[in-house]
Amino acid sequence: MKKISFAWVAPAVLLTLGGLAALPACDVIDNPQPEKVTLSAGRRDTLALDSAEALLPAGPVVQNVLIDDYTGQYCGNCPRAAHMADSMERKYPGRVFGVEVHATDYFAAPRAHFPIDFRAEGVARDLVWLDLDNRGLPQGAVNRAPFPEANNSPIATFSLWPNAVANQLALSPTAELRATPLFDPVSRLLRLKVNTKYLAARPGVKVNMGIMVVEDSVIGAQKDYRLNRSLNPDQTTEKYKHHNVLRAAIPGIYGAQQVMGPTAGQQFTTYLGYSMADTTAHAPTAAAPSKWNARSCSVIVFLSDADSHQILQVVKSKFQ
Repeated sequence: MKKISFAWVAPAVLLTLGGLAALPACDVIDNPQPEKVTLSAGRRDTLALDSAEALLPAGPVVQNVLIDDYTGQYCGNCPRAAHMADSMERKYPGRVFGVEVHATDYFAAPRAHFPIDFRAEGVARDLVWLDLDNRGLPQGAVNRAPFPEANNSPIATFSLWPNAVANQLALSPTAELRATPLFDPVSRLLRLKVNTKYLAARPGVKVNMGIMVVEDSVIGAQKDYRLNRSLNPDQTTEKYKHHNVLRAAIPGIYGAQQVMGPTAGQQFTTYLGYSMADTTAHAPTAAAPSKWNARSCSVIVFLSDADSHQILQVVKSKFQ
């Protein structure tokens, strides 16, 4: 049975309601969930999203991979990890998606010559259990699955990412996802349609759905130990290109419950509205603008096991 849900929210509402109260769980006859009703997106918006989705042919159903690259602008080794994530995306186009998650106060907080705060709101709280302050950066997750070579830790150094990516890509998909975003440059409102279909049953498993907005090619300062120290004593560049920077995680980096114990063939359709106006924390300057560049933005939607956080499926769609 297919269930349609609606949401129409701003960032402040997400923080107030918590979880996916702003992105309601769906109740179905064979799998009851508590109804969390919010404002309907409206027929005009749903029709626009339906039309946009119809223009984009569905791709093959394969297992995709998310690389969470935990990084910071004051981390001199982090550009090497970013290069690894970029190389995995190029090697497996349309199946591997990297996201720069700027983390920790030491490595990511603004300071002299590093004016931009790339940290997304609420993410630090979600990442506390990873103890990144003590582990140091860079670190990364591949579909948030354990790394056998790192004592089954969910995060590891970038040298272990390629093998983990190949292993995840070889898995048979257990869910199908489609994400269709539309963006209004005047109101700066993102509208999104997400279709989910479970291909295999997961008895007793609580499945979360999460949404991340990323911005590509953001120019800013970065410490980079690859730079020649004799020519650049601070080993810092002012014109580093940050790729796929996490700008928002809705309602958090681990998402919130969509369904408990999905059955094979179970489907969900969700419509979401999200305001993207003036969301960065820093004071706007020429070097650190206050608004995202929507032309460089994409949305990443994922399903995950709520207990282990392991990604079940992920897709990425550029703003239309």
